[in-house]
Amino acid sequence: MKIKALIAIVTLFISTFATLTAQSPIESNSMEVSTMLKKDKKLVVLDVRTAGEFQAGHVKGAVNIDVTQQGALEKINKLDRKARYIVYCRTSRRSKIATDHMVQNGFKTVYQMMDGFSGWTANNLEVVK
Repeated sequence: MKIKALIAIVTLFISTFATLTAQSPIESNSMEVSTMLKKDKKLVVLDVRTAGEFQAGHVKGAVNIDVTQQGALEKINKLDRKARYIVYCRTSRRSKIATDHMVQNGFKTVYQMMDGFSGWTANNLEVVK
């Protein structure tokens, strides 16, 4: 009986520790992202808005995967999990879906631009059309 109790306690401890150490998206804002992009040319910018929103204007070098489209998460899964990503949408709702998915599926470094493209344009940062 003591062995079963000990096993249960150890299992509980391990699962609690795993939950506490689970990675989560790193929150950032558009000004921080702008600075990061100037310093690190290897960062991958992922725009998860619609194709129409993307065509109307986006961050230079961004890759567009519309997270609302069927199969979008499968497209994200095909990306390099070792690369460092900055993910944004218009505000932060769709990027939250994408970044949570990425973290849960083994992507190592994922930044979420919390003020989104709205914040990017409000700060008069460069937009590509």
